Amino acid sequence: IYRVVEQLPQVVESCVFGQNWENDVRIVLLVRLAAGVELTDALVADIKQRIRVACTPRHVPALVVAVDDLPRTRSNKLVELALADAVNGRPVRNAEALANPECIERIVANPLLRR
Repeated sequence: IYRVVEQLPQVVESCVFGQNWENDVRIVLLVRLAAGVELTDALVADIKQRIRVACTPRHVPALVVAVDDLPRTRSNKLVELALADAVNGRPVRNAEALANPECIERIVANPLLRR
């Protein structure tokens, strides 16, 4: 998914995780967009279509959310598991290894993840 999404010039980087939702798990795609780019319905549709074609329909995220930053370790690796833990109300694994733990707090507080 990352390879497909990050080919778009509007997307700087992305992160995917599963969110427990209505007795199921939905796929959430977080995108950090290039300066001046907004996450429009057209861009979301383009992202989903590219994933559907390049991967499979099962890979298409239920939700695409723009964020200002993505959580990472001190060695600059994205931390999908810590993010999934926090969003799903579990204790964050290896929280001490996070370079920007406040980023996870902002994502968890995003109202789009409550709908």
